[in-house]
Amino acid sequence: MTNPNMKYGEGTLKADGETFGMTKISYSLNGPERSETDNGQGYTTQTKGGYVKGTVELCPGMSIEKLKAMDDVTVVWDTDTGQTYTAAHAWQNGSIEVVSGGFEVQFNFKKANEVVTGA
Repeated sequence: MTNPNMKYGEGTLKADGETFGMTKISYSLNGPERSETDNGQGYTTQTKGGYVKGTVELCPGMSIEKLKAMDDVTVVWDTDTGQTYTAAHAWQNGSIEVVSGGFEVQFNFKKANEVVTGA
């Protein structure tokens, strides 16, 4: 039976050692992406990068300018369902608009890896 108190879509993001609690976390991992050709009778493959994004609550002492300037950083994110991923050489992508409830931040990367423990 599923615990009714379990929340999904929350996690923690670390970017070069700074930790951010995130809600509405979503991510897309890198890898091959297929596009159909010949009216669906074939396909081509292109490798795409990935991203992790979510909403961060603005806290005292947090620098939006520092966050916007993050480039070539290592990001690690943990999900509330137990997965952990890491991506090197990531960069903060897009503008950051602070609104009630926080702001959305997105890091793009070329390659991410799932951290598997005890396998």
